[in-house]
Amino acid sequence: MAELYYFTGKAKECCEITELYLENEKMELRLSACMLYCYANLTLGRSVASKRGLQGIQECISKAMKKEISEELQASCVLAGYVGAVLLHLPAEGIPPLWEYSGILSEGLRLFAVYVLAHQAYLNGEYWSAYGMCKAALFMTRETYPISMVYLRCMMSTCRINRRYKKEAQIDLMEGWKMAEKDDFVEPFIEHHGLLQGLIEVCIRKNDPDAYKRITDGVLFFSRGWMAVHNPETKNKVTDELTVMEFSIAMQASGGWTNKEIAAHMGISVNTVKHYLTDIFCKLDIKKREELKQYMLN
Repeated sequence: MAELYYFTGKAKECCEITELYLENEKMELRLSACMLYCYANLTLGRSVASKRGLQGIQECISKAMKKEISEELQASCVLAGYVGAVLLHLPAEGIPPLWEYSGILSEGLRLFAVYVLAHQAYLNGEYWSAYGMCKAALFMTRETYPISMVYLRCMMSTCRINRRYKKEAQIDLMEGWKMAEKDDFVEPFIEHHGLLQGLIEVCIRKNDPDAYKRITDGVLFFSRGWMAVHNPETKNKVTDELTVMEFSIAMQASGGWTNKEIAAHMGISVNTVKHYLTDIFCKLDIKKREELKQYMLN
């Protein structure tokens, strides 16, 4: 139930359930609860509570590596460790290599492990390697695993938009969205909003304004919680000063997109882009586009 609440954007209800299991003696329950508790609290903007979930994951990993437990449980602990680190854009130091354990996981979890590894490759600038990992994983899977598959599609779309393959990125995103909306899953799109560089606005805002509002409402809280954990850990300055639309435009501008390219992508005028950038520069107290990078996601 907590997992369902999380992916359908009901973070508060998720936290109420998972908090009961954060100290559970059964490691499988505790591990799952800590992961959900960590990210649900990010969505609520509660960074201190989120860190409690991260700490719980680390404790499970430490115990798993010392005790004689099943390989499957060890693999789950390693996956949880990478989920807690990589998706927050933090180093995965001290955690055994995920690829060594991924083959032990069940097929659905193995798909999600591929997504996490692809996300790590993306952060290292290996965009097409990340894309290929996701595509190969989808090709080789017989069954349907909606959560893992939606995340894989989001990463494929992220890789393609980063290389400015706009139409192809939209196709990947909409494939994920078609699968997600059957179960009302909005959380993956909240988590990836910044990395998707305006694709949520392009693909979902006009076609499903109610869903878009739910996503953007979630983005405001999630991004602030995410940055409250990420920034102190990495000593970065990813900003929470911008609106959802401003952040999307700033991400594109920091990636070298021209005003004309941003306007065409977002379906707005060049003058509107200029107005947005003026407000963005003012809020961040900067004067050049090059200065945007220090405030944006990698």
